Amino acid sequence: MAANSAKARKRHAGDSPSSVYVLPSDASDEDDFAHVGSSQSSQSQSQTSLDRSEMGVIEEIYCENFMCHRKMVVKLGRNINFITGENGSGKSAIIAALQICLGASARTTHRGKSLKNLIRNSDQGEQPRSALVRITLLNDGKGTDAFRPEQFGTRIQVERLIRIEGTAEYRLKDMDGRVVSKAKADLEAMLDHLNIQIDNPCAVLDQENAKLFLKGDPADKYKFFLQSTDLYKMRAVFAKIEDETNVRKESTLEHEGRKVQLLQQAHAQAVKMYEKAQSFAHLEEKLVSVKHHLAWSFVRVKETEYETLREELEQCQTKADSYKKHMAKYQAQVEVLTADQHHLNESLELETEKLADLDKQQQELKHRQRQLRYPQQIKEAERKQLEHNLQKSKKRLVEIEKDKLKKRQRYQEYMSSLEHKQAQSAKELDSVQLRLDDALDQKRHLEERGNVDFSAELNRLTEELDTCKGQRRDCKSERERVGARLHSIRDQSKNRLLAFGNGVPYLNQLIEENLDRFSQPPIGPLGLYVSIPEHRKHWTLAVELILKNVLNSYLVASGPDKALFDRLKAKAKCGQVSILIAKRSSHKYSGLHVPTGSLQEHAVASIVSVDDPNVFNALVDIAKIESKLIFDSRKEGEERTIASSSTSGSRSVQFYANVSEVYMPNGDKFFARRGNLGFIANKTMKHARILSQDHSAEENELADRLQVLDRHYEVLQRDEENMIRRRNALNRDQEEHERKMSEVNRRIHTLETDLNRLKRQQDQSMDTSIGDTTMLDDEKTELEFEMDTMHTRLQVLNDELEHDNPELAVISTDLSTLQATERSIHTRLNELKDQTMGLYQRLMQAKAKQVKATQQVDRLDGEIARKAAEVATAAAQVQDSVDKASSICGRIEDVEHPSYYNAQIHELNHRMTVEKAQFDHMDLCELELDVQEKAGKLNQKAIEFKNLSDNVHHVSAMLVKRKLKWAALRKEIATRTSLGFNKFMMKRDFAGKLKFDHTGQRLDVAVVRNKEGGTKLSVVNDMKQLSGGERSFTQVSLLMALGECIECPFRVMDEFDVFMDSINRTLTLKLLIETAKTEATKQFIFVTPNDLR
Repeated sequence: MAANSAKARKRHAGDSPSSVYVLPSDASDEDDFAHVGSSQSSQSQSQTSLDRSEMGVIEEIYCENFMCHRKMVVKLGRNINFITGENGSGKSAIIAALQICLGASARTTHRGKSLKNLIRNSDQGEQPRSALVRITLLNDGKGTDAFRPEQFGTRIQVERLIRIEGTAEYRLKDMDGRVVSKAKADLEAMLDHLNIQIDNPCAVLDQENAKLFLKGDPADKYKFFLQSTDLYKMRAVFAKIEDETNVRKESTLEHEGRKVQLLQQAHAQAVKMYEKAQSFAHLEEKLVSVKHHLAWSFVRVKETEYETLREELEQCQTKADSYKKHMAKYQAQVEVLTADQHHLNESLELETEKLADLDKQQQELKHRQRQLRYPQQIKEAERKQLEHNLQKSKKRLVEIEKDKLKKRQRYQEYMSSLEHKQAQSAKELDSVQLRLDDALDQKRHLEERGNVDFSAELNRLTEELDTCKGQRRDCKSERERVGARLHSIRDQSKNRLLAFGNGVPYLNQLIEENLDRFSQPPIGPLGLYVSIPEHRKHWTLAVELILKNVLNSYLVASGPDKALFDRLKAKAKCGQVSILIAKRSSHKYSGLHVPTGSLQEHAVASIVSVDDPNVFNALVDIAKIESKLIFDSRKEGEERTIASSSTSGSRSVQFYANVSEVYMPNGDKFFARRGNLGFIANKTMKHARILSQDHSAEENELADRLQVLDRHYEVLQRDEENMIRRRNALNRDQEEHERKMSEVNRRIHTLETDLNRLKRQQDQSMDTSIGDTTMLDDEKTELEFEMDTMHTRLQVLNDELEHDNPELAVISTDLSTLQATERSIHTRLNELKDQTMGLYQRLMQAKAKQVKATQQVDRLDGEIARKAAEVATAAAQVQDSVDKASSICGRIEDVEHPSYYNAQIHELNHRMTVEKAQFDHMDLCELELDVQEKAGKLNQKAIEFKNLSDNVHHVSAMLVKRKLKWAALRKEIATRTSLGFNKFMMKRDFAGKLKFDHTGQRLDVAVVRNKEGGTKLSVVNDMKQLSGGERSFTQVSLLMALGECIECPFRVMDEFDVFMDSINRTLTLKLLIETAKTEATKQFIFVTPNDLR
């Protein structure tokens, strides 16, 4: 896409507002931003022309990360616009953006099956997570032309955001870019108001629709005519209304009529029941009398309960008075004991204070004693430390004398052995040197042997082993595949369904078990219904190759049947089975387009024998068996099917009519494509697996193949074992060589270390420090001096410790006196504690009795309050029951227990229930109300049924009138289209006519090459007989004629000039521009890959 607006080429078409956009050939992801501006003529068009433009014309198209565009802005003129560029430059992506943004689906654009497929694929960097397309529409009309101008203003921006997850979002914005709505209903309302028909192929003609129009048959052209003029949508609406009306007639009216009849019967039954329900009135009177006695019986029970509760209250009050007397007696005892305990506590406190004073005096004396003893303790500790140090010094003097003696002995021994060691060291040095030379020679010998390249040999053996293993695995897989196929062939002789898959028999069993859940029984697998005559058996392989995608399929009649079949298929694990949906038919297709003459008997449709018409029709629809032929040899097939023609000296290959492909018995085929003959050899299947009943040849071939594979597998296995042994032996040799080299290197290192050590020892001089005792003598002198000093200090300390302090004796005497006084106080204190403990126990017992009496009084007071409340409640209940019974009837004195009356009421209710069972358990009042209610329902339903019937018949009558008007409108549009088509064809010196067959749903296009000299032979009824340019011009003429019959603010045509030569293209462009000028209020967008210069 172009990098900026300067890369867009613009050209004026006359003086109409128009634009020409040329897209570069490369629309790769490298384009960071592309902007195509509107043409100069579009910008300079007059204000009068702007005012005449219809609402809904496109002013701008914006794409971001959409298809091949990273960013793209296209500004369009309001009348004529041309977008040009080479194939692959992104022209059609702009049209797809227009369709997607205005509500079309991804399938409509023919660019993908899902919206997420339209997000740009980036080859560099991170994949975009979303794509954005935006369309700006004109909305500045007067009156009611504009769509909600108070919300959107003069411009409407429509955005559609597409996410990589497959979701999408609409945004309708005003002229300033503010979001007004995100609802699709508002988008559809805008499209309907502005008459934008995005699904109309005449309004937006993309590449696929253009190709389909050129290649389509008359039925396709007629369908295109209906879709382009909105007649197709109108007919679909009429069909839907008609179906709903018929449903109303067939089901709703009948259902409502039955409801009216049922209501009439119910009303008559209710009247009959009311008239009959008079026989049980006396039972109700007796029931009322029994209920009166029951009410006063309940009063008697309540009064009895009240008397019982009042007696219980009096008993509780008597007990409470007794417990209160006991509580007063215990209270007096507690007060006396509490006073005695207080007196004893005061005596205890007095003795405790005396004891505290004595303890304080003792602590003061002990503190003074410690102060006086502290200097003596320090001196005693110093004396002990001096004695300890003297002992250590004496021991050290003894050790010094022993060390001096040892040094003198070692010196004498050293001097005597020095000469012997020197001789021994020289001898060891020579021995080590000889061993070192032997080790170096052994290392050189090993290095010479190690010149062999172990690694290269191991790599070569490993590669050969991997190759052998791969061949063995491939051979094993092939053996398993051949064995499985051989086993499958043998199983097929027992059950032919196994030829379609291992799970197909179980699937058929499930279908049989669930037949009642299908609207119509499934048919399949289709291969069961296909057979080949005996004289054509040698063509079985070719037939199976042609039908291989259909043979394992099943036919169902509807979408729900397919959903049920999918669940059964998943349960049976038959993933290879496919499902086809087709309406059931009792007749095979007639009028097949098979080759003519003797070629017809070679068509697959003539070869196979299919009794079921539904299966045959499916083979025609899916496999195209009417156009595929089989011959015994390629030469025969080419001679009988190819109708060669030469054009400009070159040979063009073309089949006869209704021939698409030609097969040989071995499965090879050839075909014609664009004048060339193509050939494809069959390399996948050698035997028919489904249609063939005799698999003996394939079975023998597979058995032979399996024996060959077995022998080959054994050879490969032996070769693999030999290579493994060779590799292991080479690994052992390599490890042994490395081990010996390592041992030699360690021995050389050890000998070199020993040699260096011996040389250092030999070079060392005699050690004279062995007999030196100077340090020991110095240490002995110091110790003797320190011992003399310690003896002097020890004598001084002994003299000072012998004289004691006289104050310490006085303090010891005082402490003894105080301790004796403390002991006597402790004796009196213990006696007081024993007395206090006994008194405390008596006090606790008295308090426990007091608490227990208090709890009993509280409990009884609570119980008295509760009983009093119950008595009051009972009195209220008695009064309430008396009031209720009095409201029913006067007091009845002679009454029984309520159970007696309950039994009578139960008996009477049972008798009344038996009577009422005949009247749906309703009394006379309920029966009367039932009669009135059913009468009201009957009248209401009768009125509703009449109104519904009138509405249905009115709708049916209106629908008939509308169909007649639709047929008249179709005829009028067809006439106008035919006249317009002829008008446009005359500009090419052609005469054209459209032949509408509304009954057969066909549209034939007739073209006369030369109108003046035209004859019946010059009339062309088949578009294929025209040249490519003439066909494209005919297509454009028909599209322009159809365009005159529709109303849409813009029209888009993609690749309208395909197959045109320069002359036809010039005439077509002239025709399009002239037509666009006559409709200056509408917008035209033409997309072409051809240069307009």
